[in-house]
Amino acid sequence: MKLGLAARLAVLAAITMMVMSFAHPLWNLVVLCALIGLILGLRLPIGSIWPLLRASLPVFLLVGVCAAFSTPVRLLHDPAHLQVLAQWGPLRFTVGGVLMGCTFVLRMVAMIVATWMVIHDLSVDDVLDLAARWRLPSWMSILVTSAMAAIPNLARRREQIQQAQQARGQRPDQRGLVRRWRANAAILVPLITSSLVTADNLAVALTVRGYGAHRTMTAMHDPVRRPGEIAVSIVVLLLGAVAVVGSVVWGWGSL
Repeated sequence: MKLGLAARLAVLAAITMMVMSFAHPLWNLVVLCALIGLILGLRLPIGSIWPLLRASLPVFLLVGVCAAFSTPVRLLHDPAHLQVLAQWGPLRFTVGGVLMGCTFVLRMVAMIVATWMVIHDLSVDDVLDLAARWRLPSWMSILVTSAMAAIPNLARRREQIQQAQQARGQRPDQRGLVRRWRANAAILVPLITSSLVTADNLAVALTVRGYGAHRTMTAMHDPVRRPGEIAVSIVVLLLGAVAVVGSVVWGWGSL
């Protein structure tokens, strides 16, 4: 079964509620495993997530180490978590700090995986159709779709500028930090200029198409609400709400 954008957003909201409610890493690990199981059940190419996680490894390490040394004692309710493993001056490396660092890392991993699931094979038409169905303002739809298209367009334009400069004798891969900065600065000016031209063309296209003439946008496709998607959305949102209530009322997932 292929989930639509609305169901994917429901999964993202539920995962966010769960991982932000639980402070214990084991609870967050269960949430992450359930998310991975859902992705495997949907037959999505889960291997595509690894480049995103690999690029974030330094951030994971930095956040985990900082949390291990700086977690306040008031957040640790179990006396066993107050055990000091190492200490350097005022910094104390506690068991609870290590657990909190693992929690932060698992939260980031879960959010990256859930966000990837939402944007995987997502098209601009899907976003516009959902915005029209939910009667969102036109400016919000244009803002979201422009942001979706901006990063890949900038990356493609940067590669074109770099290839053009290499054909003219420029070498952006020169050795030395200063020379490399100068080569990248030569790419920055035409990149900004072309982005401004693209923004101007987009404004002209929106004006010609009557942007702002109506409060809502016209749906390009008839909305199809599959029972399976509705069921998945309801179940995951209920699970997210239960996680929040359980964490606040019964202390689920606390350290």
